[in-house]
Amino acid sequence: MQCSRLPQAALNQMIEGAKILEADSYGAKVYLLQDGNIVKLFRRKRLLSSALLRPYSKRFIDNAAQLEKLGIPTLKVLAFYRLDKPGMTAVLYRPLPGETLRQIAEKNGFDWTENLPKLIELIRRLHAAGIYFRSLHLGNIV
Repeated sequence: MQCSRLPQAALNQMIEGAKILEADSYGAKVYLLQDGNIVKLFRRKRLLSSALLRPYSKRFIDNAAQLEKLGIPTLKVLAFYRLDKPGMTAVLYRPLPGETLRQIAEKNGFDWTENLPKLIELIRRLHAAGIYFRSLHLGNIV
């Protein structure tokens, strides 16, 4: 996917009215936009990093493509951006439809003993396909 420049003013306009889904000590990093798409910001945190050779955003895009190739439902990358701030990139994507496991688990009546076997099977299926998802968490399982 081609990387294009996204000026700060355009990024600000894109995230205006968006809901922050994730943040860290550097600030917001994942936004749910008003149109339902998501923009994820990637920061290179160290001056010398493997991200100089292969940015985290590029890995994110490649991983989504690999999941799709394996027939595993995944997000749809819409755009790849280089931001004005050095070492920063962003990916705009359409998330999978549905609720995350975190949203489902927060509902009344949710039972882990009933749902844990399904989660274990999903993780086994991913591992059998050679996918070791280091950032797997309840908020990114749909």
